[in-house]
Amino acid sequence: MIEKYFVTGVRLKWTCPGSFSTVPYDGSIVLNPNRAAGPMIYDGLDDELYDLTLPHVSTLGLTKGMQIPYSWLYFWVGHTTKKMLSGGDVLTGYMTGCLTTLWMEKGCRYVGHIGTDDTNKAVSSLVKKTFAAAMPQDTTGFNAFAAWSTAETEEKTMKFKKKDARGWVFALVTTSGQFYSLLMFELGEGEWCVGGKKLVPPMNRVALLAQMLR
Repeated sequence: MIEKYFVTGVRLKWTCPGSFSTVPYDGSIVLNPNRAAGPMIYDGLDDELYDLTLPHVSTLGLTKGMQIPYSWLYFWVGHTTKKMLSGGDVLTGYMTGCLTTLWMEKGCRYVGHIGTDDTNKAVSSLVKKTFAAAMPQDTTGFNAFAAWSTAETEEKTMKFKKKDARGWVFALVTTSGQFYSLLMFELGEGEWCVGGKKLVPPMNRVALLAQMLR
């Protein structure tokens, strides 16, 4: 499971695969687009964030230039994208309030990214209601964005000498079924720095329905 590599202060060379968009925004549940995601490579430590009192990252198995494996789930506005949790831990983003879910379907586990639109309440409502109507009984999920307060993000942002560092939230679902919220700082030119990770307790189906149908 790759969550162990996301230690505060770890630097990464990475081009975020971003989102996917087509019309109409009909709320449908669709398979993840067949589009490859680029490599994520460990690029050392950032002394502005890394706690030098911690054990050396080599104890985590990290060596400079090492590629960190991940399976990317695209955010597709107006749809719920789904991907089997079989090819490794699933990473998805950017997260600004969308729910990330996990369920069983025909004997396989799927991770879903419910593609709401912060600027369009009608589209967001349609996506959530469509997924809610089809949601299996065993579905769990979480809101990765809600795990970080504005104050936490701003405090970490201020530690960078590079003042245009921008914080983003990503959701990580491990093959063991755990949910993590990752705070990542984009530093430009394909350079990222891990701002922190939080293990988030899952919401059950009842709690998810309350979020989707309100």
